[in-house]
Amino acid sequence: MMRCRNVQKKLSAYQDKELKPTEQEEVSRHLLDCHSCREQYEKLERVWQTLGELEEIRPDPWFYPQLVKKLKESREGRSIPRLQWAFRLLPAPAIASILLVIGLLVGTYLGNILARSDLLPFSPIQSTRLPEETTLASLQVFDPVPPGTLADGYLRMVNYTESNSK
Repeated sequence: MMRCRNVQKKLSAYQDKELKPTEQEEVSRHLLDCHSCREQYEKLERVWQTLGELEEIRPDPWFYPQLVKKLKESREGRSIPRLQWAFRLLPAPAIASILLVIGLLVGTYLGNILARSDLLPFSPIQSTRLPEETTLASLQVFDPVPPGTLADGYLRMVNYTESNSK
C-alpha cells in the first residue's frame, strides 16, 4: 500500500493518466481508503475544471515579433559590443582578476608619481630623494604595515642590511 506522501506527489500524473497501470491502480485504491488524499485530489480536479472553463485569450498578432525584438535589444544592450569577445572567451572571475591587476598597477604608478615632492609646483625645498626613497615614502600610507602583507615584505626587503640579519 502506498503512503500519503507518495500518493500526493503522484496526483497530477494520476489525473493525467501518466502513471504505469500498476501505479495508477495503487493510487486509485489509496484514494478510496484515504480521506485526506481524496480531498487533495478533488481540489486538484476543481482547479483543472475551473481552468478549462476559462476563455482563451488570444494575443495580438504582433505580440510575438515584438517580444522577440525586445529580448534581442535587452541582450545587446547589456554589454559593450567591442568587449563581447572578451566575455565569450573569458569567464567573469578571470575578467575581474585582470581588471584588479590593471587597477593595482595603475594605482601604484600614479601613487609613485604623486608621492614625489619635486612635482609640487610651489614647493619651497627641492627634493633630493632617490627613486627608491620615493617609492618607500609612497608605501608609508600603509603605516602601520600589517605583518605578512605585500607592503610588509617590500619594506623588509628595502630596509634589509647585513646588520639586520644578525
